[in-house]
Amino acid sequence: MAGGGGGGQRRCRRLEAEAARAVLDAADTLLFDCDGVLWRGEAAVSGAAAALGRLAAAGKRLCYVTNNSSRTRAAYTEKLRRLGFPPAEPRNVFGSAYCAARYLRQALPPGAAAYVLGSPALAAELEAVGIPHLGPGPAALPGPAPADWAQAPLDPAVRAVLVGFDEHFSYAKLCQALRYLLRGGTDCLLVGTNRDHRLPLEGGAAIPGTGCLVKAVETAAQREAFIVGKPNRYMFDCVARQESCSVLHSSTQDLLHHPVHRLALCHWHQHPGGSHLLPQLF
Repeated sequence: MAGGGGGGQRRCRRLEAEAARAVLDAADTLLFDCDGVLWRGEAAVSGAAAALGRLAAAGKRLCYVTNNSSRTRAAYTEKLRRLGFPPAEPRNVFGSAYCAARYLRQALPPGAAAYVLGSPALAAELEAVGIPHLGPGPAALPGPAPADWAQAPLDPAVRAVLVGFDEHFSYAKLCQALRYLLRGGTDCLLVGTNRDHRLPLEGGAAIPGTGCLVKAVETAAQREAFIVGKPNRYMFDCVARQESCSVLHSSTQDLLHHPVHRLALCHWHQHPGGSHLLPQLF
């Protein structure tokens, strides 16, 4: 890790071929981001599947970290298979939905529930660890006037508001989330799956990401959410507890400050002759 100016700020340095091979040889488990790194939408990045196949054939353990909370771990293993990547098991996938469920299981008292702005996949991960929840799916305002909106029933068991990707995000949900947070104060947790502002799609297209929804709730509540996804520490604590090993990660921006054993970053370098992994060590 190299120190920069201004009080030791950390920075990356690009590895040349020999050093890159040494880093790959030393790492026994490699972490790969998914959306925008291995694929865009339903199209795999050129050369990505073949490169991961070679790494798997060389005996490397492949794990996947993703901020996308709209898919379960099982759905990610199916997408990897469908796009031609080496076979993976759900235990090899660390999504923000899974990590958020683990966090709430640890942070909430027994029997406490979560109000969820999110997808069925996020709800499924909560169910898998036994956390009661409500909120996924469309929601309508409970009446024609603001007084009606401020008096809608609240579930007494709710002790957390969890914000993930929610295609049904609405003013009605924002009102309800704020009311739970105002009722519970600091005893009601505010948790976001990630701060990604855009989701990359094929052909350079993009759609608004979860970070936009998290910011809306934070602005209404006038408080900051605890974020479980990259580049924050909690997701990588989940990985480190399961994979006690050296790690190589495939994102160019998410892990600049996180010390999970020996760490390097890698991105896909596109050139006229094809593409290859380009590690950076810090």
